[in-house]
Amino acid sequence: MAQPVHFTATVEHVDRHDQDVCSYRMKSDKRLPRFVPGQFIHLAIDPYDPSSFWPTSRAFSVANSVADRRTIRLTISRQGAFTNRILNEIVPGSVIWGKGPYGEFSLYETRRDRTAVLIAGGTGVTPFASYMDAAVAQGALPARQAILHYGARTAELLVYRALADRCAAAAPDFKARYYAQHVDSNEDPNIERGMLDIDRIVSETPNPSEAVFYISGPRAMIHAFQERLTGTHGIPADQVLVDAWD
Repeated sequence: MAQPVHFTATVEHVDRHDQDVCSYRMKSDKRLPRFVPGQFIHLAIDPYDPSSFWPTSRAFSVANSVADRRTIRLTISRQGAFTNRILNEIVPGSVIWGKGPYGEFSLYETRRDRTAVLIAGGTGVTPFASYMDAAVAQGALPARQAILHYGARTAELLVYRALADRCAAAAPDFKARYYAQHVDSNEDPNIERGMLDIDRIVSETPNPSEAVFYISGPRAMIHAFQERLTGTHGIPADQVLVDAWD
C-alpha cells in the first residue's frame, strides 16, 4: 500500500442528490500516491497548519479509482455535526484538506477462484464504486465473478447505478441488483422494492460457503449482516469483510 500524504484540494463540482446526500468532485494540488480501490481519505474542512495538530476530520471512502492521481470523488450523507458542515458549507471553489490513502478493504485480495458478493447500503457503495470505476477502465475483474447488491431509500439515491451498469457492460462477470424502499416497480422494473435482505442474498449466491462477502453501509446494517453471515449461515469469518474504518 502507498504511504499516505497530506494534500489540499479544490472542490470542482457538487451534485446534490437530495437534502441529505451530496457528491463532490475535487482536484488535489499535487500528484497523489496510487490508490487501491476500496481505500479512504481523512477529510478536514478547517485549515491545516503543518506546525500544529491535524484539524477535526472524518474518514470517507473514495468513490473513483483516482486514475489521474489528482481527482477524487466522494459521496457523503448527513450523519452528524461534521457532515452537516460539509453539506451546508462546501461549494464549488471550496478548499479542503485531506490525508490518505488508507485502508485495506480491497476486492483485489479476493482469490480468483472465489465469487465476490458486494453488499452496499446507501452511500456505503462508495468503495465499490472505486472498484467499478477501475474495472470499467480495465474491462476485467480481479475476482472470478462479482455480484453487487445495492440498496437505497429511493431510486434517485442509487447514485452509482449508471456506473454499475457500465461495469456490467464492460466486464461480463459483473452483475448488479438494485433495491429501493420507495420505488414504483412499474416505472423501473430493474429496481426491486424493499430493503437488502441478507438471507435472500445468501440463498441466491452460488456456493455461498466459497464466496467472499464485502459489506459497506450503515453501521447497524454491517453488524447485523456480519453476525447473520457468520452465525446463521456459517460463512467463515475470514470470508466476511466489512468497511469498518469508523
